[in-house]
Amino acid sequence: MKKIVVIDDHALFRAGLVGILKKEEGFSIVGEYRSFTPIKHLIPGMDVHLILVDISLGKESGLDVAKYIKNVNPAIKVVILSSHSEEFYVINALEAGVDGYINKDAEPEELITGIHKVFNGDKFYSVEISSLLINNIYSRHGKGLPFLTGKEKQVIQYLLEGHSSKEIASILDVSPRTVETHRANVLSKFGLKNTTELIKKVVEQKIKF
Repeated sequence: MKKIVVIDDHALFRAGLVGILKKEEGFSIVGEYRSFTPIKHLIPGMDVHLILVDISLGKESGLDVAKYIKNVNPAIKVVILSSHSEEFYVINALEAGVDGYINKDAEPEELITGIHKVFNGDKFYSVEISSLLINNIYSRHGKGLPFLTGKEKQVIQYLLEGHSSKEIASILDVSPRTVETHRANVLSKFGLKNTTELIKKVVEQKIKF
């Protein structure tokens, strides 16, 4: 019996997803949560085969959750569920080490097929995502964008809106030094020298956060 955990902050979607999975022979839903916080401390020794994670969990980033799980307990398979099919999100998910990326618009049959493939040791991406990978990612110079944490993406967004580090620190309820650290990490990951270059890159490549 394959043990599965579902993490999604949308109650109706989560209930529907759990209902679909419960109908599949060999699947056992051992937990369903609206956020990652209640089970984060359990991950190191958690006896579960696969965790389905919504890419957006309110204040939490599903990609950060996925990266944490793969780092702390790599035996657990992680599949991202997302309504985002933009290249940026997919690349970040790949760099986080996920085992699958399934669009929330996928048919139930595709979802079940994908989970079985992941259990068999394969990577799985829903049809729309696979097309994106084939047509865009591998034909693009540089192979895509670096992995960014949820906080780093927040900092970038506020910088694009014209906020200073002090203002961003107030909004995020952290110290200005923490914001500067996030900003420096982002610039380093993109290989850029300053915020002006970062903003120019985001605008020119139409990067979404």
